[in-house]
Amino acid sequence: MIPRAGQWFIVCIACFIAGAAKSGESVVLVTAETCPLESISTLDLRKAYLGVAVTVDGRRVRPVLMHGDEKLEQIFYQSVVAMSKKSYERRRLSLTLKYGTPRLAVFDDVDAVSEALTSEECAITYMWGSDAESLQGVKTIKLLWQDT
Repeated sequence: MIPRAGQWFIVCIACFIAGAAKSGESVVLVTAETCPLESISTLDLRKAYLGVAVTVDGRRVRPVLMHGDEKLEQIFYQSVVAMSKKSYERRRLSLTLKYGTPRLAVFDDVDAVSEALTSEECAITYMWGSDAESLQGVKTIKLLWQDT
């Protein structure tokens, strides 16, 4: 039997190892492999998510939102649109009410978003790099954030 202090030591070491394994996380921008889009500028990406029609290499970019992971959402708000969640949602709602701008598709399941990306031409979304690597039919076109 391990003494109580020894148990805490083992738990702390396990947490440290798990935390170390998580360093190096990344958030990437992905699209379907069939989309000819190879890259997109940061400004065009921000415009697309703010509701402005963006065309890159003759293709209309169609952004999709990922919800369900609080950390991923925070990275999106900080690194992609550079505004708080509340400000972003207010902006998107005002565009919908004033100009009839369609609301963005929202997914909380990686498999469902994979299907959406492959079914719509040049749809883009952000996700964890590890999720993007495990999906079939999608390609990474931009690194958005990386944990150092």
